[in-house]
Formats: sequence, C-alpha cells, structure tokens
Amino acid sequence: METHFYERNKYFQMLLSIGDGIMVIDRNKNIEMLNAVACRLTGWQPEEAAGIHYKEVFVLSHEQEGFTVDDPIEKVFLTGEPQELGNHAILTSKNGVKFHLEDSAAPIKDDKGSLAGVVLVFRDVTEKKAQRNKIEYMSFHDSLTGLYNRRFFEEELHRIDTERNLPISILMGDANSLKLTNDIFGHTAGDMLLERIAKVMQSLCRADDIIARWGGDEFVLLLPKTDSEEAKRIAERIKKQVSVQQIRAINCSLSIGHDTKSVLSEDIIRTLSNAEANMYSTKTLERNGVQDRELDAIINSLFNISEQESQHAIRVSSLCQKLGRTLQLPESDIQMVMEAGRLHDIGKIVLNPEILKNGYQLSPTEWIEIYQHPVVGYRILNYFDGTLELAEAVLSHHEHWDGSGYPKGLSGEKIPLSARIIAVAESYDRMVYAPDGMNTKSSKDAIHEIRRCAGTQFDPNIVAGFVNCFRADGGPDC
Repeated sequence: METHFYERNKYFQMLLSIGDGIMVIDRNKNIEMLNAVACRLTGWQPEEAAGIHYKEVFVLSHEQEGFTVDDPIEKVFLTGEPQELGNHAILTSKNGVKFHLEDSAAPIKDDKGSLAGVVLVFRDVTEKKAQRNKIEYMSFHDSLTGLYNRRFFEEELHRIDTERNLPISILMGDANSLKLTNDIFGHTAGDMLLERIAKVMQSLCRADDIIARWGGDEFVLLLPKTDSEEAKRIAERIKKQVSVQQIRAINCSLSIGHDTKSVLSEDIIRTLSNAEANMYSTKTLERNGVQDRELDAIINSLFNISEQESQHAIRVSSLCQKLGRTLQLPESDIQMVMEAGRLHDIGKIVLNPEILKNGYQLSPTEWIEIYQHPVVGYRILNYFDGTLELAEAVLSHHEHWDGSGYPKGLSGEKIPLSARIIAVAESYDRMVYAPDGMNTKSSKDAIHEIRRCAGTQFDPNIVAGFVNCFRADGGPDC
C-alpha cells in the first residue's frame, strides 16, 4: 500500500512540475487537476477549476472566424483512443488572453481497462506560430515594400493562367530614378522611393490583381480578366500617380510596358517576356525626357531652397563665359565651362537647408558636409548623358594649383582647365557677395586677393586672364 501511494504521489508531482500544461479530467468530464502551466494558460486556479466541467476551463476556438476546431478531449471520450489537436486551435483564457496551442489527449484507464478519464497535455505555441507565420510571409513577400515577391508571382502566374481569367494582362514597370536617388541621398531614400511606388500600385489595383516586386527597381502586375486597352489605362494611371511622388529633390517616374494574353493557346511566359521587352523599349524612348526632368528638378530644388545659391550660379556662369573668351577658348569649350559654372555647386542639394543659410558661420561637422559637395555633384552630373563632360570640372573646382585643395589633392595642370576657371570665378563671387553678408569685399580687394593666391590656390595664367577680363570689361582698375 505504501509503495502504491509513493508511486502515485511521485507521478502526481511529475505532472505538477512538467513544463507543458497538464489537465486531468475525470469520467464525468470534470476537472480533477491542473498543473501550474495549465493554470497560467487557462487563467484558472486549481481550487477554482476542481469539479467544473472542462469546457468551462478549456475554451477552444478556431483561429479563423467561422471555422470550428475538433475537441480532442471529447474525441477521446468517444473513441477511447489518443487524439491530437489540429494546427489552428486557440485557447481563450479566463481573462480573455488567447494562446495558440499544440496538444494531445490520452485516455486514462482503470484496472479493468475501462475509460476513467482523460489527461490533456498542451503547450503555448503563440510565439512559434508567429515566427512560422513570419517565415511563411517572408517567403512570399518582399521585405521592403510588402508586395509579393518574384517566387510567389511565378507560382500565381501559372495558377491564374486559365480560360476563365482571359484576357490576362501583365504590366512590367521600372523605377527610373532609383540609382540616382541612391547615389545622391543614400539607400534609405531609395527605399522610400520604392515604397511610394508600391503604395501607388496598391491603391490603384483591384483585389484580384497580383502586384510583385520583380527585381531591384522593377515591379510586375498580373491582371486577370483585363484586356489590352484596360491594361493601358491602368498603366497610365499608375504613371501619373507615381510622377507626383517626390523623394527629396527627386521626382519619381516609372517606365511601363504591357502585353495581353487573349486566347488559351498563347504562352503566358511569352506574354511576360513581351511586357518586359516593351518596358525596356519604353524606358529607352523616354530616357532623354526623364533625364531632363530629373536634372531640372534637382537644380530647381536647390535654387528654390537658396536664392543666394541661385544668384551665385548665374554670376559664376557669366564670369566663366567672360574668362573663357578672354582666354580665347573655342566656343564649344566656353559653353561647356559656362554650364559647369552654373552647376558647380549642384552637390549642395544634399545639405541641410540651414547650412546654406549660415554662410561661413559653420561648425566643424557642417564644414565636413560642405567638403562633400564636389563629390556629390560629380555623381549627379555623371549620371546624366547630357552632363557627363561637366562632371570632372565640378569634381575638381576646389582643387588648388599647389595641390592643397580637395577632394583629390590634384595640382597644376592635372586639374581640368574648366575647373581652374570655375575656381577663380566662384572665389571672386564669394568674396564680393559673401554668403554671411559680413565679410564682403570690394571688387578691387577681391581681385587683389585672387592675385595674391596666384601660384598657390589658383592657376597664374587664369588669374592673369581674369584680371585682363575685368579691365577689358570696364571693371575696377586692378
């Protein structure tokens, strides 16, 4: 008898201390015992639950409204066999907290082999379920935009390729400004651009349409029951809405191509390939116009932020023209240095507008940011077909004749001629029209300072031409 009591007590203590929830139900379907984990998950204390029908304590439901879940305890009473709970069961505790469960129920037999009750073992898998759902979501979605990914799209492409969905149209879109945005403002801004485009597409498409991020800057839309004319209208609406989105100084734009499968015998993969080919064709045809608008947007954004920078650019461009003619440069070179002079500070578009307003009253950190503008300007101008020849001049306009300038420390004639011209013109203008308005020099004093720096900061020949340029132009006697 003592041995029997010892064994019973030992197993009872094991049930109480086990890491899973344990519930023992008697032959009348009333609660006989709950361990600590079961108490935590159900919200019931052992003394409260004892003798109560188990369904009052163990409240199950399906995770999706309108569906039912099998009760494993009831099934054990019906079959006398062990049972496992389905994957979608939720336990609602006494205080309303919901837990996703995994559990199993097994019969308790008496010494005659008759069913004397049920023992239920259950565990909280809410975190496990959430992690599983997250992994499943990520396997079919793009982590940045929340759109479907390429893998999911390719699966859906074949699922939707049925006669009842004809005609099926596919739109392929390419974000024109992503590389430019990344190069100027960084990948965080580029991510914002992609997110904006994704939201536009989601807002304009129907519930049955499949929108996916196809690649780095490409999107694809699968449109069942959509003919070519409707696909064209959808593409135009998307392009129009994307075009009003702006990330910093970048106006968003999208090149879109589309194709339609009208009969079942057509290959849906061919439709996809045609849409992609049409997108690249459209992108090529629109390239010049897109680039012109992108560059104008950056220039206008900078000049709208700072009227001072706008006027400085105009004056430097004019000085470069005069100096180019004094140096008897070919007209094509004069036009080039004029435009480089107008855009020499375009890299300042990345600066906080307050820095542009502070003139020379800057902190060391702000000066470090200022020193980056030739490099940023180079990246901007190197992006556009029409400004490639200006990029080196803009990159080098803060180089010094003696090699003490930045960003590369070039010296002498290793510095492009156009950059040497801009350096003199822009330094003169900054002295005569000082940004802070406090250290303004007269034209005569500014030219004197430029002559003093000939051979160190400036090319002596350019300085000589600049002085002659002013005399010939009726400026102050230098």
